[in-house]
Amino acid sequence: MVDERHVEAAAERLGVTLDGTETGSYAADATDAAAMASAFEPSTDGRRPREYTEGDDEYNAFLYRVDGAAGDGPLGGLSVAVKDNMAVAGVPMTCGSAGVEFVPEYDAAVVERLEAGGATLVGTTNMDEFALTTTGETCAHGATRNPAAADAVPGGSSSGSGAAVAAGLVDAALGSDTGGSVRIPAAYCGVVGLKPTHRTVPRFGFADLAPSLDHVGPLATSVSTAFRVYDAISGPDRRDLSSRPARPAAETHAAAGDPVDGATVGVVREAMDVAEPAVREAVGAALGDLEDAGVETRRVSLPRFEEMASAVVVIANCEFAALLGNRGLVRGSGTGYADPWRSAAADLDWSALGEGVVDSAVTFEALYEATEGRAYVGAQNARERFTAAVDDALGDLDALALPTTPTTAPDFGEVTTAADVIDTITNTSPFDLTGNPALSVPAGTADGRPVGLQLVADWFDEPTLARLGAEAE
Repeated sequence: MVDERHVEAAAERLGVTLDGTETGSYAADATDAAAMASAFEPSTDGRRPREYTEGDDEYNAFLYRVDGAAGDGPLGGLSVAVKDNMAVAGVPMTCGSAGVEFVPEYDAAVVERLEAGGATLVGTTNMDEFALTTTGETCAHGATRNPAAADAVPGGSSSGSGAAVAAGLVDAALGSDTGGSVRIPAAYCGVVGLKPTHRTVPRFGFADLAPSLDHVGPLATSVSTAFRVYDAISGPDRRDLSSRPARPAAETHAAAGDPVDGATVGVVREAMDVAEPAVREAVGAALGDLEDAGVETRRVSLPRFEEMASAVVVIANCEFAALLGNRGLVRGSGTGYADPWRSAAADLDWSALGEGVVDSAVTFEALYEATEGRAYVGAQNARERFTAAVDDALGDLDALALPTTPTTAPDFGEVTTAADVIDTITNTSPFDLTGNPALSVPAGTADGRPVGLQLVADWFDEPTLARLGAEAE
């Protein structure tokens, strides 16, 4: 039943002035609308719940261990894990936060597809709280450690997925990438990380950070394995109307191993110029190997490249604040939010949330209010212009190349300010804005810590990344 209090609250939120005679009429109309809507139950089809145990590995990569069953299919023989923001029926999903209490009764679309492909699901992995930072230090369940560099952070927010792959605990693990959260841990931990073309992997059962930026993608022990997983999880899903087909329809991973001679790669000048000398040297050596295989490289410039990380920060944090302000509800095309998760998001324990989460929500909701949305729209307009510049650059290139991160993995406690976080996403976040597929492959080490080479291709051109990445690997 809708009463006059609901009408008054709605009018105040919309900025509409009502006189006393209108309130009752609107309440009656809304009550009729409620009767019409009552025919539609906001429920989600259930799945068989999994048995689980607490994660106990030495890197704190796993939040929970699951005793999955091996299956037949293209992923047969692969052990996999998924980040703690993807639903696994019967297993608590916390998004790395102590303020969330939620046990899904359904699987995320990507979990269904992993198991349908024959992979063995062995657990869920730790992550930075609500995927807001990039080091693996802010999870309410404890920091994740880096198997490839004992004193260094593993990168985030998909820290547990990167560490689990690097430690050999799984063959592949899913992460999410809003500003670089698949590719950063891949680079810091010395593994492969793929951010696919935006929305080619469905997000039903995934807890968004920023719906217009979020990507789901694999971290893996090899380029071929990463693309095998991508082939299994990509493609539209009826429960996520924002998902779209992946092209071409043929298996992408089959391109790994195809010849690369004749390909042309543009090396992004802005990214190379700001990289630490040892990182620049390692990436240069990897590019030299590609040249030896017949790849032509040339320097290219991307206008305003260095400003795009700030645009991602504004967009992502404004969208995250809106999600919390709307009690977990995504309107419009949505991203496959299931009602039980929406209800859990509406009941967050704010007193248990980390300081960074609260700061982000309040700061950027205040920014949105103060600018009446202009700051958000301005960042989205900058996004559109930069996307056009990347499209232009790729017009006569097969791919772009640059260091995945300008530095190797920082020490624990070294990334403390917003500016420090922006530095970590400088090279990755621009391609979350554009939606282009981007791949991080290991490119040796610098001062004993892994370095990543990032390759970026045109929309839906994952096969080019597979063949160039396999050659670089």
